[in-house]
Amino acid sequence: MLQEVPIGVAPQSFTPYQSLISRIHRQINSSAAQSTRHTTIARQPDESASDWDVFLEQLELEESVRVTRIARGVARLMWTNQHPA
Repeated sequence: MLQEVPIGVAPQSFTPYQSLISRIHRQINSSAAQSTRHTTIARQPDESASDWDVFLEQLELEESVRVTRIARGVARLMWTNQHPA
């Protein structure tokens, strides 16, 4: 159900970095990526190269995630299941 926004109040907007994280999060959580525990991500033309690099650096700090930079703006993510069923 859509949430109503009171008159005069702007809906919450994301920073470009938050939008990047949200987009990749959706890709990682797709059923295809979850079943194989890997996905290839790519920076979109309208996304900042600096934001992309910061995001990948943050991912590289995660013990359960392996980041392989394939090309400029493209990376393969592989992860282990931290919460077994």
